Amino acid sequence: MHYFLVFFFGGLASLAFEPYGFWYCAFFGLAGWYWVLTQHQLKQRVFISYLFGLSILLPTQHWTGIYVGNLPWLILCFAQALIFILPALLMRRNHRANQFIFPLSYVTIELLLRTVPFTGFGWSRLSLTQNDSPYDSVYRQIGLAGMALVIATIVVLRNIKHILILTAILASINFIPDSVIEGKPIKVALVQGGVVNLGLEFNSKPREVFMRHLNQTTFSISPSAVDLIIWPENAVDVDVFRNDDIRIQIEKLSQQLDTPILVGAVTRSSQGLNNQAILFEPKISQTYSKRYLTPFGEYLPLRSVAESISKYATRVDDFYPGKEFITFNVNGVKFNSLICYELINDSFTKENVNDFLVIQTNNATFGDTPQLDQQLNIARVRAIESGRGVAYVSTTGITSFIDANGKVTNSLDKFEPGTSIKEITTYSGRTNVQKIGYSVEIISLGLLVMTLWYRRWKMDV
Repeated sequence: MHYFLVFFFGGLASLAFEPYGFWYCAFFGLAGWYWVLTQHQLKQRVFISYLFGLSILLPTQHWTGIYVGNLPWLILCFAQALIFILPALLMRRNHRANQFIFPLSYVTIELLLRTVPFTGFGWSRLSLTQNDSPYDSVYRQIGLAGMALVIATIVVLRNIKHILILTAILASINFIPDSVIEGKPIKVALVQGGVVNLGLEFNSKPREVFMRHLNQTTFSISPSAVDLIIWPENAVDVDVFRNDDIRIQIEKLSQQLDTPILVGAVTRSSQGLNNQAILFEPKISQTYSKRYLTPFGEYLPLRSVAESISKYATRVDDFYPGKEFITFNVNGVKFNSLICYELINDSFTKENVNDFLVIQTNNATFGDTPQLDQQLNIARVRAIESGRGVAYVSTTGITSFIDANGKVTNSLDKFEPGTSIKEITTYSGRTNVQKIGYSVEIISLGLLVMTLWYRRWKMDV
């Protein structure tokens, strides 16, 4: 009976993710898992935790197999579910230390989800679901790891006094100052040109995808109407360094509109393919190469194994990762760009300290699935975390402007070509989480080890 119950609790927790976005379900799901864990011995706890992990991962990551079949999706979920076993191994039935071990080990679960294997896949972390909760300011103070610790701590509290103390702490977090200061606005145009086909064939005609963005920009933006135009990832998959006609058309467009254009492009160097953000003013002035590549999407860690599992693996060309962080500068206003998958890399948090943040993505590969809503939600979390306005632009949607509080202030319809124009407020300075970095994870790991040592010492006395 408890096995079915914990599967229900995991499914309930998954409703905290988009497209549902019931943030409070994260608490009900985790609380149910914790309660069931405390009632069982080691063997049962391991199986219970594995089922809980599966019941979160399977529904939230189903979109990963939408065009490549169910096998890769199932392998991903069944492998990642092993990480959820950690608290089962460390807890003891009805032991007082469980109230400390569970939240500390949950922070470690989310750390492992985002780092292992092959740089991890930290997409389905419950800490990403709280941007509409009453305490979303936790992101700005102690980040995603801190949010994971808060959620898991709340569900283990049984004493009303402790609950009131934690509530007071969370309420006071809003009043902790940081060094973020508001600056002058910049007017930006986001161009969602659309693609020919959704799915893996989205760019079967790359020149047509390019022309969609070129034409959409030409017809919707007047000369000098904005300070910056941004195209999404994969808008220009015809190498601008090898195809002069494509490069010249972008240069002419930038010159005619008297406006810089940041394009998402794929180029090929002597080292291999590069996924890049290229700034035209009107000539190419700055280039950023994506550093955090998508395993099994932009490179294959175990190519022979992957090709034996999925026939689509042979269609994956390995990209070469960039090495440098680049700050773009347009008329004295500075910004950096995260390209698609880089959005879930927590290590980039400390870099997002320019005047505003750009996120360029291509969602066409995943069609009309929850991936679009989930990725936009992660962008909203990054906005709160960095205290920055975000220009989020996609080939197919959901292209949006996000303010520094994580609220979507303007967006385009999915799969429809369009242009969104809005002023973005700029900011300078750092949020507190950008100052402390990985401290929450390090401290949590240290406290977890100390708690386990203390429990063992008490048992030996």
